[in-house]
Amino acid sequence: MGTSVNMQITGFVGSDPQVRQVGEQSVASFSVAVSRKNRAGEKQTLWVRVNCWNRLSEVAQQYVKKGSLIQATSEWLRLSAWTDQSGTPQPSLDIDANRLVLLDRAENGDNGHSEETADIPF
Repeated sequence: MGTSVNMQITGFVGSDPQVRQVGEQSVASFSVAVSRKNRAGEKQTLWVRVNCWNRLSEVAQQYVKKGSLIQATSEWLRLSAWTDQSGTPQPSLDIDANRLVLLDRAENGDNGHSEETADIPF
């Protein structure tokens, strides 16, 4: 048996997807804020950069927008950092999503499912 990492994040999208070509593949990347309250009751936010490749990048480009609530799963992650407005480095994770679930309701209030999720099967 080999080793593995499985990660699932749920959060709000912080930026519209940016699509670029990497060789023959397309990738849509966007940031997701994952927040919690610590023991002192203070809000902590971790920014995760989600990378959606090929067909999933097309789905992300079409349906994911700033402010969307999404859930992404991945089998790999990378540590990274970004610099905030004050010049302070902030921790971040990068994941390559293999599944993306849109948790926002459709604009007409009916997304065609009995649950409040739209599961993209690729």
